[in-house]
Amino acid sequence: MPAMGSIQLGRDRRLARQILAGDERALRSFMDEYFPRLYRYARHRLGNEADVDDVVQITLSQAARRLETYRGEATLLTWLVQICRHEISRQLRQNNRDADMMEPFLNDELLRAAVESIEVSQGDCPESANRRSQLISLVQFTLDQLPEKYARALELKYIEGFNSSEIADQLRISDEATQSLLARARRAFRDVCGEALHAAM
Repeated sequence: MPAMGSIQLGRDRRLARQILAGDERALRSFMDEYFPRLYRYARHRLGNEADVDDVVQITLSQAARRLETYRGEATLLTWLVQICRHEISRQLRQNNRDADMMEPFLNDELLRAAVESIEVSQGDCPESANRRSQLISLVQFTLDQLPEKYARALELKYIEGFNSSEIADQLRISDEATQSLLARARRAFRDVCGEALHAAM
């Protein structure tokens, strides 16, 4: 296990114990650190600011209620992102956003753009915003179909902007294993995305 990973896990376990013991300062530290990180993560996946606020608040509320189930086998961020991802999926279903994409979006360049640029900017015209919203739905759907480690690796790389070494540290694997994992994850993403596109046509 990389040294930094061990340090982070130890810190996260200690923080969880302090919160469970009723330490209000630890709780404030938890909120201050993870609210903005979850907010950025959810904003990239959803785009709509109102939805993002709801998702992050619900995620943190659920995390607080379930904190005693956190065993410290993964970082708190990884644990929180798993909760957040499920809540994002629920929000997208509630909003009835369907992955009704067209075949041209299947090429690698656009798939990469979908993962890297799924935030809807306020300056987008309605047509562009609608297309970006469709990309958000497609990427969300595709990531949810992938094995957990594949989805997390792609999120770390393309959404959170981590480099390979940082991804290796987060996933507690070697740099070589990280490169191999990303390659497999990208292939799986293309395959699942292709199936979704054909099913929607």
